[in-house]
Amino acid sequence: MERRQIKRIGMVGGGAMGCGIALEFATAGRQVTLYNTRPESSAQAQVRIERDAALMVETGLLSSAQAAAALGRIRRTTVLAEAVADQDFVVESVPEDLAVKQQVFREMDGLASPGTILATNTTALSVTAIARDCSRPERVLSAHYYLPAHLIPLVDVVPGEKTSPDVVEATRLLLEEVGKAPVVFQRDVPGTVGPRLQQALIAEALRLVQEGVATPEMVDRAITYGMGRRLGVTGVFDRLDLVGLDLLAAIMRGSGRPVPPVIAQKVERGELGLKSGQGFYSWTPEATTAFEERVARHLISQLREERAAGRLRTPCQETES
Repeated sequence: MERRQIKRIGMVGGGAMGCGIALEFATAGRQVTLYNTRPESSAQAQVRIERDAALMVETGLLSSAQAAAALGRIRRTTVLAEAVADQDFVVESVPEDLAVKQQVFREMDGLASPGTILATNTTALSVTAIARDCSRPERVLSAHYYLPAHLIPLVDVVPGEKTSPDVVEATRLLLEEVGKAPVVFQRDVPGTVGPRLQQALIAEALRLVQEGVATPEMVDRAITYGMGRRLGVTGVFDRLDLVGLDLLAAIMRGSGRPVPPVIAQKVERGELGLKSGQGFYSWTPEATTAFEERVARHLISQLREERAAGRLRTPCQETES
């Protein structure tokens, strides 16, 4: 298994995503070479990175010294070879166009050292297809970040059909070392989990607006002040366990929707979630209390921030006479 330390990072594409990835690696002590095709794009990338670093300092995520050191580790270039040759790990983040990505990977494949790992930040394309023309497809995989890349911990690691397991493991270890929370897929899965869930949400939001059920502002408010708050600390299945799978089934029947077999079967077995100690997860009384407190603390923190910023009113309290 390949265990050599990855110190030099090439970043091909310095848009919003690429800038965040570059800053992430730089704050973790890696030397980063950031490639843009044009000098003006390179200058814009520098402005964005400096702005993001300044906000991290302002909010206490980095010290001024740490931010300055990170910025000093990022070198900008408009020469692709400088961002690829002699690098340990290269991340591509160019437009989501298969032909474009294939061309970029052909060029990177010809420039990279034999031991370099080439990662695509594709959201929905096949890693195997992107690596089609590479001479070393076993060293190509997907490392899919989420915007803003330097603040969202999740990274989807997806192998192509020919990706070496050692390359997948080396990528996972690297991401963990720089503070990310990688999820490793076992096969080429275009779109992975996050983008598919997001596309489903976007499709329903557009349908609600098109049908006149809600305005865009109403949809966004429902998400940011409602379900989005909870999604910051709970997922889908632990939330269903919290609600109760029997209640979920009743809601579905009441709205005329079929109850999915996985829900019906669990309800029939008495696996109702937190209330029964078993649902999609197992729940002890201690785990239930800890989970509910974690959710409450997260929501309280958000309320305090909103009220302090004046985006929500602090309730008026009446005094007893």
